[in-house]
Amino acid sequence: MISLGAVPHGTHTITVGATAAQAACTVVRQSITHCCTLDHHNDTTILATWLANKTPENLAVWISAPGAMAWGAYRGDTMVGFALLARSTLALCYVVPEALHQGVGRALLLEAEAQSRTWGLVALGLESTRTAEDFYRRHGYEPDGALQAWAGLQAQPMRKVL
Repeated sequence: MISLGAVPHGTHTITVGATAAQAACTVVRQSITHCCTLDHHNDTTILATWLANKTPENLAVWISAPGAMAWGAYRGDTMVGFALLARSTLALCYVVPEALHQGVGRALLLEAEAQSRTWGLVALGLESTRTAEDFYRRHGYEPDGALQAWAGLQAQPMRKVL
């Protein structure tokens, strides 16, 4: 658990299991749709392709996978952010539009980094959207390879030494 000073006022982060998949799916889909326009440019084909595997069923499988750990950021009973660590990769880290720029993403990132250290990892990798790249750079992540392209989207592999 990260220090309470790192969590925005009125928000708490907790580890979550597969039972949180529906709420996590809602967070991820809202964030992609409304916050990642720099990536999908409101192109319905790109957006549909990106969202196609973001289902409650898939989230439940990903959360339950060996070597995975997930966190939800909550305000009251409502999930406003979600992060998924899959072994040495931050696979997902999304925040709903109304919670952006309030420290929710940072709190989730700190949880994933702390867990990675507990697991004995020396670095954490991720593939950043164009939208989130500056966020990750501010938190010490650096580009780690060539841009990846898929279905009209670009992702920048990034890595941070822990």
